[in-house]
Amino acid sequence: MSQSSTLDKAAVRRHLRQARKGISLQDRQAAAWKVIHTPGIKRILRPGRKIALYIPMGSEFPTWPLLLLALQRRCQVYLPHTPARGRQLGFVRLNEDSQWTFGPYQIPVPVHPEWCSPKQLDAVFVPLVGFDRRLARMGQGGGFYDYTFAFRRTRRHWRKPLLIGLAFACQEYPQLPFEPWDLQLDCLISEREYLRRAN
Repeated sequence: MSQSSTLDKAAVRRHLRQARKGISLQDRQAAAWKVIHTPGIKRILRPGRKIALYIPMGSEFPTWPLLLLALQRRCQVYLPHTPARGRQLGFVRLNEDSQWTFGPYQIPVPVHPEWCSPKQLDAVFVPLVGFDRRLARMGQGGGFYDYTFAFRRTRRHWRKPLLIGLAFACQEYPQLPFEPWDLQLDCLISEREYLRRAN
């Protein structure tokens, strides 16, 4: 990646983070509740499916209503565990038997003996800093999701798991800087719309 491309990405990330931080608490909560009424969300959250969500940090899109809905619908819910070294995320079960601790970066993570391989998940709701109409995703910059789901780039017909971005509408950017290793989403859900990538 060239130095100018790196600087462009950093500038875009700063701009989008600022927009996300400017959303009021009331609008955040309203957006989170709107998402659970998205057409098709119950089809994604079918009982028994393995669903990965995340605990929102900072100004990330809030997931609590979605997480509660997934548990209510008897999905098997998993949360990402960020490693102390490397970029391969693990996914640990969240249910009534889970305890809580803090992982690296002070991210809350459940303590449970059951873990799930990224390849065995049915759907993954991913946080993001920005998105565009191609469903390109800009993350925080650590590359954890890009690395963990890199195997998706080699699949042509079987796209499990479904990768679903959660974002506020203000996180849309006309055209994100996009590298070959960057994660592309299958769907994007915001408080305003549901976008799906054409096959």
